[in-house]
Amino acid sequence: MAYRWMLLGGALLVGCGEVDVEDTADVDVPLYSAEAMVIDLGSAGDTTWTAVNDTVMGGVSQASVTYTDETLVFEGAVSTDSNGGFTSVRSEADQTDLREYSRLLIHMRNSGQPFSFVIADKPLFFQSQFKADLDVPDDGWHTLEIPFSEFKEYAFEGGYPTETGETIAPSNLKEVHHFEIISKLFEDGPFEIEVDWIAFD
Repeated sequence: MAYRWMLLGGALLVGCGEVDVEDTADVDVPLYSAEAMVIDLGSAGDTTWTAVNDTVMGGVSQASVTYTDETLVFEGAVSTDSNGGFTSVRSEADQTDLREYSRLLIHMRNSGQPFSFVIADKPLFFQSQFKADLDVPDDGWHTLEIPFSEFKEYAFEGGYPTETGETIAPSNLKEVHHFEIISKLFEDGPFEIEVDWIAFD
């Protein structure tokens, strides 16, 4: 797999901080290595991601997934009515081994609700899962880098995710069932997320 190069002209987010880069058309920066596992989204790439809303437990949040040529677009509104309050977009089920990697990179933009990225080693939404927040400073395009060490385990207690104090371990990365982008807050409000690619490096 070849390197992906991104033209400098915005901001590269590293970990939880934002790194300023020179706005120039003459310099490129490699975002991940040749050994990275890359998920290219859009009609020319992966179109298997689907919406999972709180309707699975009686809620009324609404969201849908569409694809441009190069991106996934996930938009809708979270509602806390009928004991709801979350929505997500999920990859298809698989058994992915991530043990050789140490970080997530994602090129995305987001407006409205804040979201988190899920690495799930179990199939069901109410089982424990590992999450890290997708913090962006504005609604423009950003590349986020999140080390696996920042993924925390959450258990669902009383219908709400609660941090257990555990972090993701190699045993959790051996057979990852799916990836998911899920709303962070159980609060009402609209959102729109667009994702170009996801990489594990």
